[in-house]
Parts: sequence; structure tokens; C-alpha cells
Amino acid sequence: MSSVLSDKLRALGAHVIELPTIRIEPPSDLREFAELVQDAHVYDWIVFTSANGVEAFFNVFFKLYDDAREIGGVRIAAIGPATAQRVKDFHLHVDLQPEEFVAEAVLREFKKQGNIENLRILLVRAEKARDALPKELSAMGAIVDEGFAYRTVPETRDTSGARRQLAHDGADLITFTSSSTVENFLALGLPWPKGMRIASIGPITSKTVRDQGLKVDVEARRHDIDGLVQSIRELFTEKNAEKS
Repeated sequence: MSSVLSDKLRALGAHVIELPTIRIEPPSDLREFAELVQDAHVYDWIVFTSANGVEAFFNVFFKLYDDAREIGGVRIAAIGPATAQRVKDFHLHVDLQPEEFVAEAVLREFKKQGNIENLRILLVRAEKARDALPKELSAMGAIVDEGFAYRTVPETRDTSGARRQLAHDGADLITFTSSSTVENFLALGLPWPKGMRIASIGPITSKTVRDQGLKVDVEARRHDIDGLVQSIRELFTEKNAEKS
């Protein structure tokens, strides 16, 4: 995600310091996840919450099966266009994609589907993700299995020297694309560059920023990379207009 965001910002003329604060690793119990993937065809719905989850799911799936059609007649829900596109890359149809890219929007869409009591739902997501989605789906009567596809861990390495560069040169803006990026960046204990503003990808990330006593200067209206880039562009367009 960071490279895609960096490329889009560079295309607008920004000088980007790419400072990863998390990295993706396999789940703690890969065997348990693989067993859920193997039984994917028995579910009524599979819910993917991120493109990383889609990638991890099908990495396992195609070690077990040769054909995507082995997934059977299960319907697929995806949070966000990047997640949906990754599903489509495997030539599968996305049956439910909420307009907002948060778990609460998925719940609203499922409520529109009518009664989901006793439907089997496989929720493919990261370890230690928010538990609102499985709890609420279960409260609606669904039988929910959580498939922990990957985990995010703090990035402790600084092979590119980005931390030194930030400390030396500062920055006009920092982008946060998840709550864990906020928490892990602050855990680094780096000095906060003077005047550095904060751009957040969405309301959950923004809440984490504010919980840390910081101000969100801009939040993406559309909670994905393109929405974040657009909001950043608008922020600096307004700032430049004020100066002129």
C-alpha cells in the first residue's frame, strides 16, 4: 500500500519519504487458516476486509485446488475497491461491496439482504483486527468463522534511512493508512517535525490519531488510497490559494 501511495503522490510532484511502520507476516496459526480455506465452499458468504486478506487466502487456496471454481457457490463481500479488484483478479464476482469502506457499512448492507440467521460466513481478516464485524454478524444470527489470514507487526528495520531523513529534513505532511501505522510510528519515538500535518485514510484511523492527542488535518472522504491522495491534493490547493 505504501508504494502505491508514494507513487501517486510523486506523480503530483511531492517529495516522498517512505517510512514503513508495519510489515505483513503469515498468521500465527497458518494450519488453522488453511483448514478454513479448504472448506471455503461450504460457506454462504466470504467477507474480505482487505486486499492483503484476498492475497493470503488465494495463496493458500491454489496450493489446495487447481481451479478457482472449486470455491463453489459462495457469495463474496469486499470492503473497498482495492479489495474488490483483487477478488476480480482471480476471475470471481463480488456480490456485495459497500459504498463506505468500513466494517459498519458491511453490516448495513447485510441488514438490507434480509434475514441472515444461520447463514455461514467466513470472515477473512488480520489478526487483532476490530471485533465489531464478527460480533454484530453473530448478533444477527449468522454463524461466523474468523479466518486470520495474516498479521501486521511493527517494522523495526530502517534499511532505507527514512527515519534519519525525516529527523533531519522534516516533512510537511504525514499519511496514516491504518490505526496500526499511527501506533507504530509514535512508538518509534521520533521527534515530531515542526509544522508537520496529518492526513488520515478514514474515521477509524482518525480516532486513533486523536486518541493519541494529535490533530487530524485532513481525512479522506473516500477511505482508500485514491481518496487519501485527492484529499491531500485539495488540502495543499487550499493552502496555496491562501498564500496567493
